[in-house]
Amino acid sequence: MKKFLLLLLVSCLFLFTAACGETEDREAEEAELDAVSSTMNGTMTKYTGSEISIETEEGTSYTFSCEKAQIQCKNGLTPGNSVQLVYVGGINGTDTSNVRIRKIITSDDNTGVWEIANAAADGIITQPEEEDTASEPGYDAPASGTPVEETHETAWISGYVNVRADAQNGAEVLGTLSPGEEITVTGICENGWIRIPYEGQTAYIWQDFVSW
Repeated sequence: MKKFLLLLLVSCLFLFTAACGETEDREAEEAELDAVSSTMNGTMTKYTGSEISIETEEGTSYTFSCEKAQIQCKNGLTPGNSVQLVYVGGINGTDTSNVRIRKIITSDDNTGVWEIANAAADGIITQPEEEDTASEPGYDAPASGTPVEETHETAWISGYVNVRADAQNGAEVLGTLSPGEEITVTGICENGWIRIPYEGQTAYIWQDFVSW
């Protein structure tokens, strides 16, 4: 029994000594790498876990393999973070194939970013619905089927002009506009007519009477 305990003690002592030796070796290796490492600062544009892309202040973009890199950050990495890359190896132009990233360092705190992302994922935050203007007066398609380029801008009337119910001559006259009146242009028809909202309806006037 005493021999067994002695053997066990010797074995444990050997394993402990070996572990300490490995730790010292790793620390020595890290110290040597620190001495020859270079750094690069920039804004992170992409991070996948195995690759990181950054853009420097000079506007140059680089992509590095970073599978074994140590990450020093507050609550993750996200595009837009200012990062410092610690690496060994040489960069040839934008060729980074001979580079090994050792550390990715950022002081940016992404706590708020991830809180918003998590809230959105949980359905607490929803994206605003796009405003549906198609059913509003002034946004209907011409009954004649004339193609319309959508727009939304302010213009003025440059002369007395009939306001019509469709984008074509001979269409029903809904009223008239006088010089100097302000209008909202919601569309420019392919055939030269201008679409506007008019007294709760979608109406059209000829382009020659519109001034921007």
